Amino acid sequence: MGGYIPDELIEEIRVRSDIVEVISDRVLLKKSGANYKGLCPFHSEKTPSFIVSPAKQIFHCFGCNEGGNVYQFVMKIENISFPDSVLLLARKYGINITDQKIKGVNSSQKNTLYDVNAMAAEFFQRQLSDLPQGKTAREYLRKRGITDNIIESFKIGYASTSWDGVHQFLKKKGISTDIQNSAGLIKERENGGGYVDRFRERIIFTISDSEGRVVGFGGRILNDTDSRPKYLNSPETLVYKKGNILYGLNITKDSIRKSKEAFLVEGYFDLITVYQHGIKNIIATSGTALTEDHARILRRYTDTVTLVFDGDEAGRNASDRGGIVLLNGGVKVKVISLPHGNDPDNFIREKSGEGFLNIARESKTFMEYIINKAIAESDLKSLDEKIRCINSVIPFLSIISNSVERSIYLSLLAEKTGVSEKAIMDEMSKKEYRMQNTEYVTKKSSTPHSALRTPHSHNKAERILVQLMLLDNKNIEKIKRHISIDDFKDNDLTEIASVLFTLSNSNDNMTISHIMDMLSGERLKKLVSEMVFEDIEYQEVDKNIGDCIRYIKKNRIDINELVKQLKTAVSEGNHQQFKELQGQILKIKQNSIIHDS
Repeated sequence: MGGYIPDELIEEIRVRSDIVEVISDRVLLKKSGANYKGLCPFHSEKTPSFIVSPAKQIFHCFGCNEGGNVYQFVMKIENISFPDSVLLLARKYGINITDQKIKGVNSSQKNTLYDVNAMAAEFFQRQLSDLPQGKTAREYLRKRGITDNIIESFKIGYASTSWDGVHQFLKKKGISTDIQNSAGLIKERENGGGYVDRFRERIIFTISDSEGRVVGFGGRILNDTDSRPKYLNSPETLVYKKGNILYGLNITKDSIRKSKEAFLVEGYFDLITVYQHGIKNIIATSGTALTEDHARILRRYTDTVTLVFDGDEAGRNASDRGGIVLLNGGVKVKVISLPHGNDPDNFIREKSGEGFLNIARESKTFMEYIINKAIAESDLKSLDEKIRCINSVIPFLSIISNSVERSIYLSLLAEKTGVSEKAIMDEMSKKEYRMQNTEYVTKKSSTPHSALRTPHSHNKAERILVQLMLLDNKNIEKIKRHISIDDFKDNDLTEIASVLFTLSNSNDNMTISHIMDMLSGERLKKLVSEMVFEDIEYQEVDKNIGDCIRYIKKNRIDINELVKQLKTAVSEGNHQQFKELQGQILKIKQNSIIHDS
């Protein structure tokens, strides 16, 4: 293997990667002056606030504050690391870097795990098709109506009764025990005497990421009287993060994008059976709770998801939790209520694909489903039950940000319970007020974007200077002559200014996209893209520079002098003067922001 990929090659890949072309694969962009605009893929919005600059090769969303160059976009949209984003773009633009290691950790390790998992998947598939023991598994699949084409498409396999079948197979391929263990394919014996296969005597479902790379496996027992757990999944590994993998997405994503809707089910057989009946816009959670990452991934392909969970209490609870996660992730949610005791697999085998589509046409919006469920579970003749019913719905109403939509469901709840809209609104307002100090609400409201927009978020004078340097390289020298990095007190702006000063000294590449690559964190890249895209025109640049520098230096001098006096007051034991000076210093710090007039 060669050494690390040099910075100039990473720069070459970035330059060759046209950001408009890359983003257009995921977002519908329309020309808007010198830039392009579209609906942000990272949050839900009706009016485009996502801007792409072909000249600067950067993007920024003024709705959620995501921003950066082409690498940041690929990392965010694909949910991958920087090294993997470099690899992806290199492959897309035909740049060969296979003989060199990517800067950063885990890239080669991850590729090794992908390869090992692919070998294991082939091994399990051969066990199903070739082994005499696989006959029982093949008969089991046939009884469930699974065809050979589906078995091949979804890479379904079989793990035999052998204690170390896959372990020995991979060993012969030169795969070490440590790597097999890292892939989650083997585990230590309970008595500590070596390793055994994790999956034994189970149907094996191959789990792949959205790009089709094998990341893990799910195994189901053949006999429901078996005392072992019915399903067993791979543990989380470097390549298998359950919170961002949706089973079947690598196969069904094009159908989802084309139909503009996805059916979301829980289990492997649920997905496979529905898919086999011609409904191909479907994915499964594999029994894992839905996460924010799942919601973000789904938004790449559709903005509407229909939940089709089991018709029992566990399924209804999963619908409640999943609906909240998806709504918070900017996805429109509908729910199909299956008859009690049914799951998508047995329902569609009994009613056929047409029967499934018929019940899908009767699906309710998530809030309709929640209200109807609360009504069905309550005896509205009882005052206590009526109050409990309304209180159970209010938390769901509170997460709806669209005031018109919220009003519609408020009216529906009022109509079904016989309680006035005003009374429900008053109770909802009380509950929302009491929640203001809870961790959940704090997390929701404290977004990076809102933090940047608050008046005290950054020293305005420092921000203006950095913004002027970003907008025109010529301003860097003008500013450097009168101010140093030590004069910047805001940590974020200090780091950005330091990169600008350094690049200016070295006569290095000064494009905005390259500046972003030099910064240490995603927050800084977003701040740069925000400042570059802000619709601000400075008419008198030199005057602005002079005013900001004088303001910063004056504040530094004032505080330094007061600090000296404060030390004297402490040494002389003058408590009154100490308090007064402390108050003056605090006041200067609080007013060290130049507020917008």
